[in-house]
Amino acid sequence: MPGLTRRHMQAVHRLLRERLDTVPRSGVWDRIQQTFEIGESRGRDLYFTVGERQLLREQCRLAWGFDPLDGIPQGNRREVAASAIDEKIAAERPDDRHLLVKGRLPAPLPLLASDLSLRLPIPSLNPDAIGQVVVIENLDSFDDWHAFSSPIELMDALVLYRGHGGLARGTRNLLSVLPEHIPVTVFPDWDPAGLLIAQTLPRADALLVPELNDRLLAKGSPEHFARQHRAARYLDSADLGSHWSLVWEDMKARQVSLKQQHMLAFGAPLRMIPRR
Repeated sequence: MPGLTRRHMQAVHRLLRERLDTVPRSGVWDRIQQTFEIGESRGRDLYFTVGERQLLREQCRLAWGFDPLDGIPQGNRREVAASAIDEKIAAERPDDRHLLVKGRLPAPLPLLASDLSLRLPIPSLNPDAIGQVVVIENLDSFDDWHAFSSPIELMDALVLYRGHGGLARGTRNLLSVLPEHIPVTVFPDWDPAGLLIAQTLPRADALLVPELNDRLLAKGSPEHFARQHRAARYLDSADLGSHWSLVWEDMKARQVSLKQQHMLAFGAPLRMIPRR
């Protein structure tokens, strides 16, 4: 049913499982009531008779393809499609178990040319064969990684595209299980949002930042910096570590957002800043 998500389905499941007569009004329940026109509004609550609960169960079964009393089908989209009409309600998304990678792939995976990348399932990566990891914020900068003036000690790194939204889940899942002895370096934009990405990843031992000069700073955007006020508030209260705190103070002093693309366009050398 268009407009209804896992959250709505979970609410119906709880109503049926616990045989509730009433639920508090909310955006979720208002949407369910508007869709199926079942349940009586009384002030701040919705009331359901036994017959209405049964009718809601049958209507949901027809709309969703599965019995809501049994709960939402589990697994990936292929597995959920066996019973649900909308396979996209699957909690496991396509990128949860996959990564877009380049650089030095761990054995027994093949060597790649510097401008090539692969999308791989996480289980295909042998963590014992990974020397170090670089996580890159933007896709075009991931593609152009070989053209950046990066530290020589990162030459043998496995390079990951961090991604945005759902695409970031595979990277986060790998970092969550990566052995502690494998160093992780994050390369984001030089701005509050980029530093926030590095700060909130499951693992991040070092930050890649550009060598600043007047020419590069002239391309910085004060407007983009100002838009990132929520990230800035978070960073002001976060435990950034002694070295990253200095990076943040420098960003606040400059009041500009520097994009990875400008770093590459002007050939800015990158340097590693450990968290502590």
